Amino acid sequence: MNKNNTQLQPLMSSFDERFFEDYVGPKMATDPITAVVELIANSWDAGARNVYIDWPISGKESFSLADDGHGLTAFDFSNRWTQLSYNRLRGQGESVEIPTDNSIKNNRIAYGRNGKGRFSAFCFTEQEYFVETKRDLEHNCFAVRMSSGEQPFKYNKVNLPRPSKLIHQHHGTTVFVNSLKHIGITEGKVRSEIGLRFLTDPDFKVKLNGKTIKFNDIDKSKVKELSFEFSGNTVIIKAIQTDKSDKTTQQHGIAWHANGRLVGQCSWNGFRNDSILDGRTSFAKSYTFIVDATLLVEAIKSDWSGFETTDYALNFYDLVKSTISEYLQGFSRAHRIETTRRLRDNNRVTLDKVGLIGNSRWNSFIEKVQEMCPRINDQELDAVACILANLEASTYQYSLVHKLKEFTSNQLDDFKVLLDEWNLSSAKAVLDEVKSRLTLVEAIREKVRNTNTLEVQELQPLFKKGLWIFGPEFESIEYSSNEGMTRVIVDLFKLEKSGSRNRPDFIILKDSTVSLHGCYEYDDSGFEIGVKKVIIVELKKPGIPLGDKEKAQCWKYAKELYSVGAVLQTAKIECYLLGDQIEEGESGVDTKRDGDVRIVPMVYSTVLKRAESRLLNLHKKIKNAPFLEQQEIEDFLAKNTVKIYKQMTMNIDKIV
Repeated sequence: MNKNNTQLQPLMSSFDERFFEDYVGPKMATDPITAVVELIANSWDAGARNVYIDWPISGKESFSLADDGHGLTAFDFSNRWTQLSYNRLRGQGESVEIPTDNSIKNNRIAYGRNGKGRFSAFCFTEQEYFVETKRDLEHNCFAVRMSSGEQPFKYNKVNLPRPSKLIHQHHGTTVFVNSLKHIGITEGKVRSEIGLRFLTDPDFKVKLNGKTIKFNDIDKSKVKELSFEFSGNTVIIKAIQTDKSDKTTQQHGIAWHANGRLVGQCSWNGFRNDSILDGRTSFAKSYTFIVDATLLVEAIKSDWSGFETTDYALNFYDLVKSTISEYLQGFSRAHRIETTRRLRDNNRVTLDKVGLIGNSRWNSFIEKVQEMCPRINDQELDAVACILANLEASTYQYSLVHKLKEFTSNQLDDFKVLLDEWNLSSAKAVLDEVKSRLTLVEAIREKVRNTNTLEVQELQPLFKKGLWIFGPEFESIEYSSNEGMTRVIVDLFKLEKSGSRNRPDFIILKDSTVSLHGCYEYDDSGFEIGVKKVIIVELKKPGIPLGDKEKAQCWKYAKELYSVGAVLQTAKIECYLLGDQIEEGESGVDTKRDGDVRIVPMVYSTVLKRAESRLLNLHKKIKNAPFLEQQEIEDFLAKNTVKIYKQMTMNIDKIV
């Protein structure tokens, strides 16, 4: 080691002065309404029944928030308050622990999740805030201040205030500041904002400057009374809307009040295991509905956790749900109409093609999408509108939607990846070819496995479409039967050729069928100069072994092609001799003319294995594909063998 080198010390993270605002967010750091709501939520989570707030007014510049919830021991404060991103669910669970002497019977769900709300007190001071807290005979006070460098916040224990700011003798917490920033929010405004969020539970009361916050404190434009008739009584629902949607649905939803108490939780959950409103929408985070459920007192569960789902209660609930839904839909109807008009203009060219009925159906769809999917954003809605317009103009219209409905989530993901990596035209071209080849293999399999097949000749049209089975060099579409070879075939099999202009693609013999397929050679000027390669496919009937005699017949065909000049002297000839069995010792490839001619005996099962191998064994992976169903195979056979075979035999009859 170089003696000039010194051992490096571990580097420590540090915090800039701007860390606080980045950590809690600009609203909690600078907006007094957001800050006080977060502190009240902490009191809710502490099981408080009462919260008392000192709010600065003319002549009294002070801020404090006191509650009678469970306080904190010194250990609790060190473990929770000083821990950044404290995990409430892991540390204390979702349910709130409530002091027994607060006499709150309802189970309460915690508001907070990550502990950031406690730092919102910095919104009211430039320097430090204090936490006076009492629990289990421990009574402490801590100062919390922003810092920089190695720690973003610093904490230390300080003397208790005189007099105490706690509102309960045995437990509770007070957050206060001694040096107050200018707030600039009136008492009336903060009363209204708190009332919008914390009047759902009568067992939770907030007092501001000594006066309990009530419905009358809420801005009248934010509260509307709805009503419906049930069993001869008028039921009142208070609809409360906040100025802006909150970050969660906590304290939003339906609050069921009976005899001055909250029944169950304030939430969007319904009586029928349904949701009155999607909790992810901005409406769900902006609205609260308080229902006077006094008529359902007899249906309240003994622990007040909810209602028994009697027919009476369900009928009541259905009317509540329809009343609220109608109110929300009416509130957003003008916006939906304007959005539909904009989307119609964007898709005018396509919609002009679909007629009045198509336009009417498109309008209905767009209205329903907006109504049932309020969370959908403008970009997604634009895409849906365009898709629906194209579906209306499509031949198959909405059958695609029905297919997509049957997809699992994994299949939808696969479909998305497919569309990312392929355009539809190229994907269809490839899949059409794969379908054709797989169906062809299945069609051949159907014929060769059935010993009662009508005629072995039906295989020949299939093999004409399946030259690719014999190797990649036979993929070219240039391979075809041609007139020159047709004359040779007629000569080879001693068929009368005068008086006929027909061109048989292959010849039927007594015990086999033979087809010839050739590929041309071209000179530098692009003119044909002869056939450079030939495939001879001879199919033998079941029961006829492939042996030396059959191989010799193939060699005879090849020699004749060379001798009459039907092919170039340098041409390559592949003879495939196919049957259901090979004589002992006759398997293997025979070659002639120094390898220019290859005679390959092969049983049908080997042909199928070769075909499947060339298709990368796709059959095993997609054996349940619709086009591999029995009816599809039968249709393929009917289309590709019967028609060709009938035409072929007519041609042969004319030649003979």
